[in-house]
Amino acid sequence: MSTKTTWEKVAEAQGTTDSERALARLARKAFLSLWCYPNLHSDEGRSGGRGDGKELVDLLVVFGTDVLLFSDKHCAFQSDVDIKVAWPRWYKRAIEKSAKQLAGAESFLRRFPERVFVDKSCQTKLPVALPDPSLARYFLIAVTHGCHDAAAQHFGSGSSGSLMLNSMLEGDAHYEHPFEVGFPLNSRRFVHVLDEVTVNALLEELDTVPDLVDYLTCKERYFGANGVFMHVAGEEELLARYMCTMANGRHTLPQVPPGTGAVAIVEGDWRFYCSSPQRAVKREADQSSYVWDSLIEYQASFVRAGTAIGLPETPPETIDHERILRALAAEPRLARRELASHLRFALSKSEAGRKFARVTLSVDNISRAYVFLTIPKPPDVEYEAYRETRSAALLAYCHGIKLRFPHVTESIGIASEPFSEQVASQDFLYVDLTAEMSPAESTFWTDMMEDLDVLQAPANDVQYVGMKGHEFPMPFNFEGPKFFEYEAGAPMNRAERRRIARAARKDAKKANKRKR
Repeated sequence: MSTKTTWEKVAEAQGTTDSERALARLARKAFLSLWCYPNLHSDEGRSGGRGDGKELVDLLVVFGTDVLLFSDKHCAFQSDVDIKVAWPRWYKRAIEKSAKQLAGAESFLRRFPERVFVDKSCQTKLPVALPDPSLARYFLIAVTHGCHDAAAQHFGSGSSGSLMLNSMLEGDAHYEHPFEVGFPLNSRRFVHVLDEVTVNALLEELDTVPDLVDYLTCKERYFGANGVFMHVAGEEELLARYMCTMANGRHTLPQVPPGTGAVAIVEGDWRFYCSSPQRAVKREADQSSYVWDSLIEYQASFVRAGTAIGLPETPPETIDHERILRALAAEPRLARRELASHLRFALSKSEAGRKFARVTLSVDNISRAYVFLTIPKPPDVEYEAYRETRSAALLAYCHGIKLRFPHVTESIGIASEPFSEQVASQDFLYVDLTAEMSPAESTFWTDMMEDLDVLQAPANDVQYVGMKGHEFPMPFNFEGPKFFEYEAGAPMNRAERRRIARAARKDAKKANKRKR
C-alpha cells in the first residue's frame, strides 16, 4: 500500500465550502497545482500540541518571490433591508473582515514562515519554502460572493452587477458608498476585491502567474498615482483596458494625461472586448499553448510523488525539481504559445542516427534560452545507455549556449524521443548562467561539445529561432473619450457614466458621417 507524500495530499485538498472549492479549481487551472495550497493554518491558539490551529488563508499561491493570498467569503446580502443598512453590514462581513484577515496572514507569513501547516491539526508543514521577506512580493486578494444580484438591481439599466472601484474610499468611508471599493485597510495597503463576476473574468483571462502578477502590479501602481482620483465601473472594465493597451510590447493601463485630476472608465469596454474578433482569434491561438501547461502538470505529478529523477551522476540532494518546473511556468500565455510550437516542431523531427535541437530565446525574456532536443533511440542500444547519452548532449547544449550567446543568463532544456517513437521519456534541465565561465569551464564545455557534435559549425543539428508572435491580429480602438476631468469629491454614478458614454458614441458616429 503506497503512502502519499505531503505534496500529493495538498494537491487533493479541495476547500471546505462550495465557493472555496470553486476557487481552488480555478486557481489550479490558472496557476497549476504545484504552486497552489488551499486552506492553510498556523499553530496559533494551540496549547501543548493540542487543538486546532488558526486558519490563515483560503488559498496560497507561492511562486518564487511572488506570494498571492486569497480570502474567500460567501455572505448573503439582505436585499429586503434598506440599502443604507444592508450595504455596511455586508461590507463588514465580506470585505472588511477579509481585508483584515489577509493583512494579518501576510504579517504572520513574513515573521513566522516555518509555522505554516496544510492541515488544521498542524501536523503537516507547508511543503514549499516561503521566499525571503526582504525579496517577497505579497498580493492580497479578497474574493466575495453574495452581492451580485443586489448590485445589479441597485445600479439598474442592465448593469453587470460588479463592484465599482473608487480610489477615494478608505476604511469606514465605504459604508456610505454602496457597491464601491477603494482601500478597505486604513493603512492603504492594497487589497484586490473581486466578486463572483470578476474573479472568473480575471483568472480565466490572465491564467498564468506572471500574467496575473503583472496585472496586479500595474493596477496597484495605477491606483497609487498621487493626486488623481480613479473611478472605474468594475474590475472587468479595468481588465479590458489593460488587455487592449500596450506599451513597449507589454500590457499596461492607459497613461493618465498630465494635469488630469480624475479618471473615469465607463461600463461597456469589457463587453466590447469579449465580443471582439481580436479576442476570439487570440483565444483560438492560445489553445495550442496549453500543451505547455500539460507538460508542466505531468512532470509535477512525479515531483509531488518524490519519483522525479535527475541526470546521471547528479547528486539527488542538489536537484531542485520545483525550480526547473517554475522556470517553465514563469512564461506568460503568449510566450507559452510560441514555446509549445517550437517543442512540437522539435518532436516532429525524426531521422535515424541524427539528433535535432531547436534553440530559441524566450519571447518574454531574451536572456533566457530554451533547447528542445530530440534523439531517436538506436535499436541496438540499451535504454539506460541511450538516456545517458541524451542527457549528456542536453547538458552540453545548455552550457554551450553561453559560449555562443554570452548575454544568456539561464538555459532550460527539454530532451525526448521524437513523436515517431513508441516509447518516450523526458529530461528537464535548468542551468543558471549568470556567472561568467572561467577559462577552465569554457575549455571543458568546448571539448564536450566537440566530442558530442553539439553546436558545431556548420550546425546541422540545430535550428535557431527568436521571433515574437502577435497576441492580437489587429490593435483595438475604443470609440469616444476615455478620460474625464471633473471636480474632486463629485464622482459620477454608473447611470451618469452610461449617459456620458452614450453621448460620446453618438458624437463619434456623427463625426464619422461628416468624414464620409
